[in-house]
Amino acid sequence: MRSKFKWIFTLLLAFTMQFSFAQEKTVTGTVTDGKVSLPMANVTIKGTKNGVQTDMDGKFSIKAKQGDVLVVSYQGYDSKEVKVGAANNYGVVLKEEAKILDEVVITQGYRLVTKKTAVAATASVTNKTIENRPNANVMNTLQGQLAGVNITASTGQPGAKSTVIIRGQGTISGNTDPLYVIDGFPTNADNFRSINPNDIASVEVLKDASAITEYGSRGSNGVIVIKTKKGSFGDAKTSFRYTSAVGFTELQTPRYDYADSRQLLTIEKAAGAGLGATLTDAEIAAFNVNTNWVNEFFGKGTFTSHNFNIENSSKNLNSFTSIGYFDQEGVLKTTGLKRFTVRNNVNGKSDNEKFKYMVNSFVGFSKNNEATNLGGGAVNRNYVLGAYISAPYVSPSTYENSQQLFDLYQADGTLLYTPLFLIDKLKTYTNLTDEIRASVNTEYSYKLLKDLTVRGRTSGELLQTRFTQSEHPISFNAFLFLGAGQQFGGFEDVNARREFRFNQLWQADYSKTFGKHTVDLAGSLEYNHARVQVNNFRQRGLNPQTFVPGTGAGYLVDTSANDFYVPQVSASNLRLNRISYFGSLNYDYNKKYGVALSLRSDQTSRFLNASKAFYSIGGRWNIDEEAFMKKLEFVKTFKIRGSYGTVGNERIIAGTEFAGLVPPGFFDVYSAANNVYNNGLGFGINFGYPDLRWETTTISNIGFDFELFKGKRFRGTFDYYTKKSSDQYLSQPVSPYVGTTSIVRNTSAFVKNSGIEVNLAYDLINNQEKGMVLTLRGNGSINEQEVGGLAAPIFDGSAPAYITQNGGMLDEPFVYQYAGVNPDNGNMLFVAADGTLTESPTDADRRATGKNRLPQIQGGFGFDFDYKGFFTSATFTYAFKVWRYDYDLNNLYDPSNLGQFTVGADLLNAWTPTNTNTDVPSLTATNYGFVDQSDRFLWDASYVRLRNLQVGYRVPKKFLEKTFIRDASITLQGENLFNITRWRGFDPESDRDADVYQYPTPRIYTLTLDVRF
Repeated sequence: MRSKFKWIFTLLLAFTMQFSFAQEKTVTGTVTDGKVSLPMANVTIKGTKNGVQTDMDGKFSIKAKQGDVLVVSYQGYDSKEVKVGAANNYGVVLKEEAKILDEVVITQGYRLVTKKTAVAATASVTNKTIENRPNANVMNTLQGQLAGVNITASTGQPGAKSTVIIRGQGTISGNTDPLYVIDGFPTNADNFRSINPNDIASVEVLKDASAITEYGSRGSNGVIVIKTKKGSFGDAKTSFRYTSAVGFTELQTPRYDYADSRQLLTIEKAAGAGLGATLTDAEIAAFNVNTNWVNEFFGKGTFTSHNFNIENSSKNLNSFTSIGYFDQEGVLKTTGLKRFTVRNNVNGKSDNEKFKYMVNSFVGFSKNNEATNLGGGAVNRNYVLGAYISAPYVSPSTYENSQQLFDLYQADGTLLYTPLFLIDKLKTYTNLTDEIRASVNTEYSYKLLKDLTVRGRTSGELLQTRFTQSEHPISFNAFLFLGAGQQFGGFEDVNARREFRFNQLWQADYSKTFGKHTVDLAGSLEYNHARVQVNNFRQRGLNPQTFVPGTGAGYLVDTSANDFYVPQVSASNLRLNRISYFGSLNYDYNKKYGVALSLRSDQTSRFLNASKAFYSIGGRWNIDEEAFMKKLEFVKTFKIRGSYGTVGNERIIAGTEFAGLVPPGFFDVYSAANNVYNNGLGFGINFGYPDLRWETTTISNIGFDFELFKGKRFRGTFDYYTKKSSDQYLSQPVSPYVGTTSIVRNTSAFVKNSGIEVNLAYDLINNQEKGMVLTLRGNGSINEQEVGGLAAPIFDGSAPAYITQNGGMLDEPFVYQYAGVNPDNGNMLFVAADGTLTESPTDADRRATGKNRLPQIQGGFGFDFDYKGFFTSATFTYAFKVWRYDYDLNNLYDPSNLGQFTVGADLLNAWTPTNTNTDVPSLTATNYGFVDQSDRFLWDASYVRLRNLQVGYRVPKKFLEKTFIRDASITLQGENLFNITRWRGFDPESDRDADVYQYPTPRIYTLTLDVRF
């Protein structure tokens, strides 16, 4: 009986084991973020210690039973649970940054804090926004992405510097550029044409006092923190990435109604001017020359870029290495940019993680051909003028050579042949800017005690630029400017500029947690040095037989008979030193309440014995941590924060950071002057102001951050701020008794900006299982500006005049109000001070318009959509309540141009005794002199622009399984595709008060291949 029982028990046990083993199987799968695979993701069986990591392709294989739950996790992503069913293979899609406030790290002064514990107002974008956009300057890519940040590309020149204004312009006469911090190195070297945007990991804009006080006298205009890419610590691995883009650029289309040849000749005939006045109606009708001069000077340009990255990871050492090549032809002929860059970022740490270090090195070389003499440049030198306003009845075939053109001009004596002057310049003028930018940024820290860390940063940057331009001795312009008796003309400029910047930071950081209390205390000492050396050389007179641009060949030697060929030389050597002491104290209670204090003292060689202490205090309340919020399950995070403090602007004179150093503004400067009295020698005196100091900005900010609904589908920030900049550096009247009528000094004047900022995102569709995600995003800001404390209004210019006065905005046009055309005589009408209409306004009739070039409302919006490998995104930018003068339009309405330049076809509708119901004045109106002093061509430059549109496809993993490629995608995109605007010109976007003959930003179309392996 016992034997039989044993047999039955053994059989039952065997059956049970067989059943159990049958349930255990090999489960495979791939972990992605919906776009790319996630290597080194953790896959564990819930409730056990059994787990594996995904390989370089995001694949995993694990033994599990049906009914087990796999927990898939990856740093920076939401963990996800997958129940094992009958299937053996699973595709797992993780959502990025689910715990946004808890995990995202932002910059608060010189410190990194989590967004949950931050009190600062910041805005940021990551490399996903920046990568593979076809912009030579990364700042152009950020347009419309950051609330309260006005980024304006003022020219279509490839690689040109953008104008960046954060929360409104806060200075009347000083510099408005923000401070740039690249991998911890504060620098004012804000020309990014030699930096590869694909090397950048993130860009963060610091806006309120808590964020920027620790930057002291350099933080008044805001701070932009740029971090470049780096490797990661972990298992040893090497990954590669290659991206290539090709495309073309083209000119945006204006809405001007240019007169064609027959229309222009008809208008000239009516006005009795130019060629048209000599032709009959039949001859005009038969005229068959109709040149589109825009096509002669502008055209399509090509675009090419290549980037290759290598990323190495290991337990204690990682690196990121990149090589980049960029080549963009400008839409304006002869312009373009070529760039070659190399970057190597190394991070390391000791086994016990007490010692950590970083060494980031970069070298960039660029060659830039620029268009010179734009805007108000002379008619014989400004290509854009030739394109926009040349007479269409002049044929390019009229040009033969420089001498023939000069003889033609001498015979004609007018500017009718301006486009031919510029065709000659295209053939005989060259320029080239070579720039080398090299930098090394290092950081090293050691944890002396459990709660005490000491840190140092040593960084240096060298920026070397060589600009050459030459005008051939056999050219129209060379002939034009020959002096009496001078045989050879032409010139060559060789300008060398070298800038060096050095930064040394020492810091001690004490951080301690006592139960629910955390205190972080930091003290720092920083030294900054900047130096610039400039050498300029111009050779006047070149030998046409031997001259070769940029080589020195063909330079003529001066003779005793004259000084025609004497070289002109100049040199300068400037330096700027700054030493600073600053500290911060941060207190947190249970991640619910927090306070942050900062204090900084600066001393600079720009001022005499001046020192200044800047401070800030900020606080936060994480309301979502309160017990009473637990019932509101849809509120995932909600934080209120506020700050108050001061910062400074030591760049009180517009220009580079070296502007205003010589002569120093705090010294009385004496200079020799000839023929002062009875032809004798005298002295000129420029009085300084010994107490010269920073302009000081006081900033207050209150805002909140929120994330709502399951998966935090709706998230955003809101801020209200005031920013008052006082101690404005202006000319102040003084008694003539002291020897002058005014002294430039700090005054009681101030500029106040206040406004609101909103940044929102909403996941309209978020179905990770089906691979479909649609996110809507948008941001906006409204800024109001007020000037006060002026002793008297400040006037600038005359036609038009601009005024800055108490209670108004900066640089408002101060002009006559245009009221239309007098139907009785075709003259223009203007509104007089008493409200009546007049043809002859006086100074008393001028008024401030309440408008200026700075947009009061601005921002951007767009969407991101992904579905099973297909993806598309769009970004629109907008600016409202912005006004500028359109002098290009003004010139098309100017009858005095007839006979030399073209005009608009609208002049066909000019007033005549038989055409009195018109808004176009008579061609012979007697009061055209008042136009430039009126608001007739002050135009609304508000716009909505499709800034970027992308459509792409990511190759499914199953097609790559047997290859060395981990991920591959292809993207088609366009930049500046269309505008909705009342502005009639080529480009509504500008940072100028008035636009005339400028280089517009182009449309750009590119096709990009991105491969990871």
